[in-house]
Amino acid sequence: MPKRLTACLLWLWLIALPVFADLKADIDKLLQNPALAHSITGMLVVSLKDGRTLYERNADLMLIPASNQKLLTSATALHRLGADFRFVTRLWMNGEIDAQGVLRGDLILQGGGDPTVLLKDIEAMAEAVEKAGIRRVEGYLLYDESLFDGIRRGWDWAWDDEPYYYSPCLSSICVERNAVTVFVSPGEKVGEPPRIRLFPPTDYLLVRNEATTSPAGTPSTITITREHARNIAIVRGQIPLDARPDSARQALSVEEPPRYAMWLLREAMEKRGITTRYRTALPDRVPEGARLLYTHTSPPLGEILPLLNKPSDNLIAECLMRTLGAVVYREGSAAAGERVMLEFLKEAGLDLSALNIVDGSGLSRRNQVSARNLVTLLRYMASHPQAKVFRDSLPIAGVDGTLRSRMVNTPAQGKVRAKTGSLDRVSTLSGYLTTQTGEELVFAILMNNYNGSAAVARSVQDAILNRLVQGE
Repeated sequence: MPKRLTACLLWLWLIALPVFADLKADIDKLLQNPALAHSITGMLVVSLKDGRTLYERNADLMLIPASNQKLLTSATALHRLGADFRFVTRLWMNGEIDAQGVLRGDLILQGGGDPTVLLKDIEAMAEAVEKAGIRRVEGYLLYDESLFDGIRRGWDWAWDDEPYYYSPCLSSICVERNAVTVFVSPGEKVGEPPRIRLFPPTDYLLVRNEATTSPAGTPSTITITREHARNIAIVRGQIPLDARPDSARQALSVEEPPRYAMWLLREAMEKRGITTRYRTALPDRVPEGARLLYTHTSPPLGEILPLLNKPSDNLIAECLMRTLGAVVYREGSAAAGERVMLEFLKEAGLDLSALNIVDGSGLSRRNQVSARNLVTLLRYMASHPQAKVFRDSLPIAGVDGTLRSRMVNTPAQGKVRAKTGSLDRVSTLSGYLTTQTGEELVFAILMNNYNGSAAVARSVQDAILNRLVQGE
């Protein structure tokens, strides 16, 4: 390529770049996006090195944090429980096993608040029952969820979110995030009902299939939801004959998680030829004299936090909040967990008068926090003994988690670790950023009450971070 043409293209590229002379003016201009008209943005950016403020707007207003609430929960859990903390779930038997392998007594599943239990862990329990020589359970299938208070959902959670995985029923006994995923594939012929499969494969969730297979090339209009307060999925709409298998899917929450766990355990035992007298489990406490059959131990908290913060897992956050109350005050409730959180956050230097905690996940719109409080927490955790564990649990821009598709191929890719948050007309982003000169910044952006789309709000946040990466 001729040198003159190369120089010309370079000049055109340079003049096409936005010229940022003043950081505050640049960010103010980005926040003038019409989609944010009539909204409120609370924002604070400070240097992690010397604490100087680079940008501030409504930093002391209490705003809805959405899933930025998980920063408060995970920081408190890491501080009070430690990175090596593990949840423990136990399976007990009460009674004797006769010569024919009949347990003349009960099986009791005791919850330890573990939100990470999977189907394979339930299957390991069934294997333990088989190894104990049990071929039939003549007594009851029982569950002990007394570690938590038994309240199934958080205060002020949106009723229309109830059927979906991100609004889970709560219990100290969990399995597969207390959800079942419904997969829909086209039928064999046009007009036939589509094929449906579930994971985990179970009949705890029933399916009402009202959908049809449509001609190839037609649009898919499949909707998957669940009846209110009932474990009945409803599939409606049409799926084209040439659609890929499992191309329509939806994870649904299930009612009564401890019964769900025991249902899966019964099904796993039946696959091993172990029969039970009863199909449905009942609540109880582990009685004195019960014998331990199996213990399941979770990964350490340091490995669970990325499962919480990167995909923004609401169930893990709520279980951690209640576990904090159970461990510190022997009360597995949101109120006791809130007490532990407030004590730690006060120690971390937050202004409690600019903070309201209702749940651990951020699903409630009654949660409120200021941008300054979030920055204060992030600065405190940056010098915490578990700073690396905390920071590593956050999504990385353009790489993973809820930031994997944001800021891709921009200066901010790989230079931002932050927690996202999203509710209707709420979009938040708070975390750490490294500028092109290597300076570490801490930031919090809370956008509430905008009339534009969430995508536009996120694009403004991304533009702000790309500007910050360039430095002052």
